[in-house]
Amino acid sequence: MVISQMKIKERTKRKILCSCGTCCSTCTVITDQLEEFLVKNGIDAELMKCSTIDIEDHYKQADLIISTAQLPPKIDRPKVSSIPFFTGNRLEEAKKKILKILK
Repeated sequence: MVISQMKIKERTKRKILCSCGTCCSTCTVITDQLEEFLVKNGIDAELMKCSTIDIEDHYKQADLIISTAQLPPKIDRPKVSSIPFFTGNRLEEAKKKILKILK
């Protein structure tokens, strides 16, 4: 009898960089909402926070950037605006975009 082995694809932990003006309360609100959303969707992620000024020092290690500010074109990572997490406008659209990028 031959037993076949299935090779299970390892899921890598995704890195999400949350950026706001001072890396204080805005980032905390975003990451709190993101944690719950990511767990519900089975995505293992590390959430990192930084101020907008420091984003160039940290973006290269991120799979996704969620920011309150418009970022310069040289930031070559997928980006999602954090504004929907505060206003509720287009929130489902932003969440779908996040899932598409991370899955």
